[in-house]
Amino acid sequence: MSKIEVPFELKAVDDAGNFEGYAAVFNNVDLGDDVILPGAFTKVKTTRSGKLKLALYHDLTRLVGLADFTQDDHGLLVKGKVNQAVSYAKDAYELMRAGILDSMSIGFNTIKSDFEERAGRTIRVIKEAELWEASFVPFGMNPAAQVLTVKSDIRLFENALRERMGLSQKEAAAVASLGYPALRRDGGSEATAIVEELKEISTLFATTFGAKP
Repeated sequence: MSKIEVPFELKAVDDAGNFEGYAAVFNNVDLGDDVILPGAFTKVKTTRSGKLKLALYHDLTRLVGLADFTQDDHGLLVKGKVNQAVSYAKDAYELMRAGILDSMSIGFNTIKSDFEERAGRTIRVIKEAELWEASFVPFGMNPAAQVLTVKSDIRLFENALRERMGLSQKEAAAVASLGYPALRRDGGSEATAIVEELKEISTLFATTFGAKP
């Protein structure tokens, strides 16, 4: 089974284990002199539910989660979740959040490939392959790939409320859970300055999460 590693960057971190990004980039020569052509993954080993298996260091006895996958013009896009009920998977995700375990790698069997000379280098052009799994690894070989998002749960919203709006932890939890009408300060009414600012919640989402709610 061949392997191609790609680095990724966590742009946001939550406690849920969700992530999204490219596990492989098409038409990009990696540091191992391999290039994958668009649509090359004509076969995929999946679970019965059609999910791609996620592993740690290509060790299929140490599975950490599952992912949906699609191929677009850019590469192999995976949207997955690390199962943090498994102790080593939770440890691995904590290392991801810390920026230590910062790469992914795919395991595949080559079905059809050719070799080409490019700028004095012998490049293996992978035209057709069978995808087995995607793994979290400590080093990457393809600088063009990165994780796009790590989906946020309510705790990330709470953090944004505390950091950007000056709310206490208790206030942020109340607002995130029930909306800004739940906010009370010193027994006062809901019509506080904080509440008025929270009416601009779309701006908060745009600046914090990069998208409108």
